[in-house]
Amino acid sequence: MCKSGLYFGDVTGTVSIAHRREKTMEKPNVLVVGFNGVGKSTLIKTVLGDEAMKKPKAASSVKHEDFRVYENEKVPFRLIDTVGIEPGFLKEQRAVKAVRKWSGNTLKGGKTEHQISAIWFCVDKYTSKLFPKTIDSFMDAISLWKDVPIVVVITQSYEEDDVKQTKEIVEKAFLSKKKYATKLTEVVSVIAKPKQTKEGEMLPPMGIPELIELTNSLLPAGLQASEKDMAKYLLSRKRAMSHAVVSVATLAGITAGGIAIPAVDLMVLKPTESLEIESIFKIWGIKKTKKAKELLKLIVDIGTVSLTGKALVSSLKLIPGINLGAASVNAIISGTIVFALGEAAAYVFEQIATGKKTIDDMEWVKKVLQDSLSSTVLDKVTFAAKKLSKNADKTEIMDSVAQAFAKG
Repeated sequence: MCKSGLYFGDVTGTVSIAHRREKTMEKPNVLVVGFNGVGKSTLIKTVLGDEAMKKPKAASSVKHEDFRVYENEKVPFRLIDTVGIEPGFLKEQRAVKAVRKWSGNTLKGGKTEHQISAIWFCVDKYTSKLFPKTIDSFMDAISLWKDVPIVVVITQSYEEDDVKQTKEIVEKAFLSKKKYATKLTEVVSVIAKPKQTKEGEMLPPMGIPELIELTNSLLPAGLQASEKDMAKYLLSRKRAMSHAVVSVATLAGITAGGIAIPAVDLMVLKPTESLEIESIFKIWGIKKTKKAKELLKLIVDIGTVSLTGKALVSSLKLIPGINLGAASVNAIISGTIVFALGEAAAYVFEQIATGKKTIDDMEWVKKVLQDSLSSTVLDKVTFAAKKLSKNADKTEIMDSVAQAFAKG
């Protein structure tokens, strides 16, 4: 009987869970629990990738929409998403009951494919204020998983002060009761997708590689990914996060450049390009030395002087089959340049971060960027323009630009 008066039944055999988990699991599972609306699905997508989100599996006999298993064959663990906890006593207890029932069914049925090796509890700066009151319910929900490490994941908190305050609230809640004091393994902060603030600053995804590495280290012995495999996967995640930044920046570039004048002045894109390059640079974790600052300036400068909007507009007019207004043409050109520059910068930073090139290889950097912003940009612009109608909106323009690069 729990404090709410809801009876979940007696579940036995939990003492040997850790032993059974090591012996029988083909792949460990991480149970993702937390408040509704804190970005659990976005976090899962960023960790496992888009493909994993397309084919979720039902987790046992509970409702498919409440518990879903997501998997990427290159990641050493699955993620099991659970029903979100909502404010309000009855709603909160329904979520607790659902998690406990699923856990009980898994243990009773000996379903080794759903045994839990770690737990992520997701909060943001708003829901963390509820944490001291809901910690009892949370711990009750997962109580059947004995000695399983708990990682509190702070999501959607973009300011350092918010992260610090949220972390203090969480840690204080665990320390408030003796029985919880040793249960918390770690508190980590992540940004699962890039965001452009009202002030114009672009915040890149952050903390995802660290969360993946931490989780891998908490898995049972023998089920952890090797250092080589982990490094390879983290590389792919950094590429994906870089591409996410490029997409956000491209949309911003389309907005900034999509004005009805004869030819867009590409200098209008410089603020967007600067934020884009800086954000991608942060993802790759390169130390910001004096030389690194010179590299960032070089990339942005090349992006704004290699081409002119006037030259691209003139070339586009000579191509048959394109009948778009000036604003749409300028938007396509702007988006294409921002996209090309971002993808080239991501490639440069990857080569430096992995040791294949050094930050001193400025001539190589120039060549990579100039090749990316050469006559092939006109081909991309042309491809994107031919796919659009006169009344295309910003999202449609963004999609056409992305398709132009995807086709190679």
